[in-house]
Amino acid sequence: MKILKLINTVKYLKFIQIYYRLYYLFLKPSVKQTVFKTQLRYAAQNWENAIPKPISMLSPTQFLFLNHPGQLNRAEDWNSNQQEKLWLYNLHYFDDLNAENASDRVEWHKNTIQKWIDQNPYAKGNGWEPYPNSLRIVNWAKWSLQGHQFTKQQLQSLALQAEHLSKTVEWQILANHLFANAKALIFAGLFFDTVESKKWLALGLKIYHQEIDEQVLADGANFELTPMYHAIFLEDLLDLYQLITRCYAQSDLIDVEHLKTKIIKMLDWLKYMSHPDGEISFFNDATFSIASTYENLKIYAEKLNIFVPVSESQDRYLKQSGYIVVEKPSYKFIMDVAEVGPSYQPGHAHADTLSFELSILGARFIVNSGISQYGLGSERLHQRSTAAHNTIEIDQQNSSEIWSGFRVARRVSPKLDHINFELGQITEFSASYKSLEHVIHRRAVRFVDDQIILKDDLHGQFNSAVSYFYFHPDVTINKAQDNSYVCDLMGHTIEIQLKGDIEANLLNSFWHPEFGKSVPNNCLKINLLSNNYEILISCRSLGF
Repeated sequence: MKILKLINTVKYLKFIQIYYRLYYLFLKPSVKQTVFKTQLRYAAQNWENAIPKPISMLSPTQFLFLNHPGQLNRAEDWNSNQQEKLWLYNLHYFDDLNAENASDRVEWHKNTIQKWIDQNPYAKGNGWEPYPNSLRIVNWAKWSLQGHQFTKQQLQSLALQAEHLSKTVEWQILANHLFANAKALIFAGLFFDTVESKKWLALGLKIYHQEIDEQVLADGANFELTPMYHAIFLEDLLDLYQLITRCYAQSDLIDVEHLKTKIIKMLDWLKYMSHPDGEISFFNDATFSIASTYENLKIYAEKLNIFVPVSESQDRYLKQSGYIVVEKPSYKFIMDVAEVGPSYQPGHAHADTLSFELSILGARFIVNSGISQYGLGSERLHQRSTAAHNTIEIDQQNSSEIWSGFRVARRVSPKLDHINFELGQITEFSASYKSLEHVIHRRAVRFVDDQIILKDDLHGQFNSAVSYFYFHPDVTINKAQDNSYVCDLMGHTIEIQLKGDIEANLLNSFWHPEFGKSVPNNCLKINLLSNNYEILISCRSLGF
């Protein structure tokens, strides 16, 4: 069974991923230790830190990442086995160089840069892995472009980091990691003005040009289909736009009008996939406090004279990415009809097919469970599972076969069966998929006056089927009578009625709004005793 799971995972990979996984495993490319030329390119304009990162450096030796504190007192702390891998990655990113009130911590930053150089010998430890190396190169370059001076030794180190990255590009991973590599190579390639930097720049631009159209879909979505990574990628594009058009005035390196179009489309997609509270929806790997919000990214774009056209809000079927958004004056409904994507790198995908989220009067009401950690443990598996989302779990199986921390083997292919628009508003739609055990799950949703009516139908043989509805922690829910519930959200009453042959129970559960954070909430668990049921969410008191 394990071999079959591995086969069903590997068969989606591109040849280049397999080739480079073996290449890096056996050859371990490295840089010949040498003295680099470190002539800097003239910058036409200083870097404008448009979206400062949250403060993560609390003292010269104390840091806070992912809601978890840690110390940097010894050389071993850069790679401590007392911290999770993602925490250590954050330590090596150096985001605090470009964080809020960074000017107050300049001496701390200078000392920490030198400490990193002294305590991280070449190619040893987390800091030399391509992804943290990429983010650190960008942060160091931005810091210098704001007027801070590197020593000769520090410039040598930055050049060595860039050269090492050029030898260890993540062709075996692709997707957002590859694009982060490209961004760093472009930053380093423009920051320096040397023979080596021209090679870094050429490689970074080559990756950019081959990836930009693949990683940004026609509807504006980043192809990993997670609002969090979408926002990270969008900020990367804005950074590249600023670097090329303003800091170095090298607009001929890329088609800046094409880049501007991508940015506008990505902003539009993020607006639809965000809730009225201004934060992202939780589909696939998504959580707060990692990526910038739509509003901050829009402001950043406007500072670069990139403006999103003003248009009336309309419901939207985001066809290429596979999401349906229905927005009324008093609520917003978002549903997932998306493929696992991209097929060859589904590391951030969840088994959340046909799940949905709902906000009422600007506040979240029904929520997917989010994520609080990465890694390989059971909690990570649960947070990616069907049972952690607002959809149906059939025969105790995930809709797609997620496994390990970032793997997917067999996966389903949902489709939109029907959708009806009237004057730009969606009145009803239905979508379906065939489960891994050949049971068809069809979910139909109607929007009628003050009610959202959701009906699930199952066709095929199954032993058990459980539908989950997770409520935001601010929601108080009580059973009124059989199959009827009354909810209170910010002083407003929402009624829920269930119809069909079912058994329903309220469970205690958790919502995971940030890494390292789990907040108690309630889950309505519905056991289907036949092949269909209906749920009515009624908001008469709200007048919509």
